[in-house]
Parts: sequence; C-alpha cells; structure tokens
Amino acid sequence: MIKKHFSNLGVNRFTAITVFILLATDIINSFYLRIYWVHKNISLSYVEQIASSQGIDINQIGKSGLMELKAVIDNGFFFFLLIILVNNLFFYFFYFRKKIWARSYVVFYCMSNSVLALLFVAEGQLLGASWFTYNILTIGVYFYLAMGNKILKLETAETNPADGRLEQ
Repeated sequence: MIKKHFSNLGVNRFTAITVFILLATDIINSFYLRIYWVHKNISLSYVEQIASSQGIDINQIGKSGLMELKAVIDNGFFFFLLIILVNNLFFYFFYFRKKIWARSYVVFYCMSNSVLALLFVAEGQLLGASWFTYNILTIGVYFYLAMGNKILKLETAETNPADGRLEQ
C-alpha cells in the first residue's frame, strides 16, 4: 500500500516535495535554534567561560566590551547556521538532479533529524508549545521522506542505461 502511494506520487513530484520540505524545515529549525540561542543567552555563557579560563574578572571587561564579545559569538553562531543552510542547498540541488550520493545524504539527514526532533521534544516546553508541536510533527515528516527515498531508491537516483548500475 505504501509503495503504491509513493509510486502514484511519482519520482519527480516526490523529489520536488522532499527538497521543498527539507528546505522549509531547515529554515524553521534555524529560526528556532536562533531563538533558543538568544533565550538561553549562550553567548554570555561562552564569554564568561573564556574570561574565567583566562583569569579575567567579567566585571573588568565593561558593559560595552561584553556586548561586543557577545555580538561576535552570536554572529559566529548565526554564520554557522548559514553555512549549514548553504551546505544543505548544495546536497538538495544534486539530490534534485538525482545523484546517488546526494540521495544518501538526504536519507541520512532525514533519519538523523527524526532522532534530533525526538530529543528536542524533551526541550519543547522551554520554547513553548509551537516548538514542541513542530518537533512532534517533523518526526513523522522526516521519517516519511526517508521511507519514500528508500522505497523509490532506484528511481530517485540516475542509473547508467548501459549496465543498469547506479551512477555515482
């Protein structure tokens, strides 16, 4: 029954849906991770840890210096999120072009994000009901996408017409 569902959906449509959903969830995840970062004031924790490891009293830094250090760490984290998005776009582009190595990445990414979403459910109340609900829903979405890729394995990757092997 589930094979029929994915077959009826069609490989090209499923691939496009997968890319769209993964891109949307990446953006939503980045948004929530940014909120979590700011809510937990993680950059200040890093500044305090760095200062104490160097034997510097945090009060000696001054408010403006502290804010500048926090901004540097915040911007570094936000840049890291951007790098992850660009990296994923690279793989999504080649997944859309039906490259087997990109499909492998997408399947692994979906499965690992299912597990991460399950772990984030425990943190759900910290960021509210929307984060909790979002993670509950994405567990199923990521699993659905991974299962669809497994079922449509040969169709979501290019094959060599001469010998029928998957192209790398």
